[in-house]
Amino acid sequence: MDSLSQIVLGAAVGEVLLGNKIGNRAQLLGAIAGTIPDLDVLLSPFISDEITKLQIHRSYSHAILTHILLAFPLAWWSKRSSKSDISWNRWYVFWLTGLVTHALLDCFTTYGTQLLLPFTNYLVGFNNITVVDPLWTLPFMAFLIVCLFLRRDQPTRNLWAIIGCTYACLYMGYTFVNKYRVHQHFEQQLAMQGIPYEELKTSPTMFNNILWSGMALGKDSIYFGEYSWIQSDPKVEWIAFAKNTALIENHPAHREMEVLQWFGQGVSFAVPQGDSLDFFTAKWGRTDFSQKEPHSAFVFHWRISPKDNGWQAKQVMPEWTGRDFKQAFSNLWNRIHDKQH
Repeated sequence: MDSLSQIVLGAAVGEVLLGNKIGNRAQLLGAIAGTIPDLDVLLSPFISDEITKLQIHRSYSHAILTHILLAFPLAWWSKRSSKSDISWNRWYVFWLTGLVTHALLDCFTTYGTQLLLPFTNYLVGFNNITVVDPLWTLPFMAFLIVCLFLRRDQPTRNLWAIIGCTYACLYMGYTFVNKYRVHQHFEQQLAMQGIPYEELKTSPTMFNNILWSGMALGKDSIYFGEYSWIQSDPKVEWIAFAKNTALIENHPAHREMEVLQWFGQGVSFAVPQGDSLDFFTAKWGRTDFSQKEPHSAFVFHWRISPKDNGWQAKQVMPEWTGRDFKQAFSNLWNRIHDKQH
């Protein structure tokens, strides 16, 4: 999830495990623990190949085995530098929990996390919450802020932290309930409309858990539709995009195609563009729900172009202005509330 959410979760880990020992410093250390796995982004300036960047992000820095090993020196350093009576074992549990919960939180999103490296690079993603969900983050953060104004020996301080963690867990459970409901609805709509498909994927749209994207993977096409569980008309309008599988499988840029297909997790298609090929990893669903042309419907894609007797993959994103962002938020708000359906 976003950096603020990870900081909040890490701070909660620190508060629950160390708050009664070191007070407000516990949340600070927890926030650091919750940030460490995302420091893989510091490697980006040293890597020119965007395909390699895609493989590195949420890879070894998010793997459980890495966290198990990294927690050892962090616990040793904490025990050595701290004047508190916290045991080495407690420090180890703190650092391990702070690191692992970061990766687990990322697993709830659609991006995908290589949690089980080096054994497999499978992208773990439960697709039940969006990368930025204010209703999960902000109330959780508010409960932890209350703790900062209480003495570390006050029983109510730990109580507020537990209430915050309970809220976060209940909300996360609520997102799974929503996912089950909308997944069932998408299945019903596909059956009613006679659309053949082999697999159905669902993912929430940005900043909310009300409007969901459905992606039905057919033999030759991917069908995209959206459903807000507060909309009055239950019908889902499906838009089909041809996979162009042959273009992908027969393309000479084998490494690029292999990595992008891995990242797309089945929700990907290609569009020829002269000597180049535009590859859409569309597992988040459409960005503009009114568009049927892929370059307008999806916020970004990859362009595979010939270069120096080889091939180059470059991510193409729109150069949005403040007005564009405002319009995008307006479109999202209107679709959530059934004003564009």
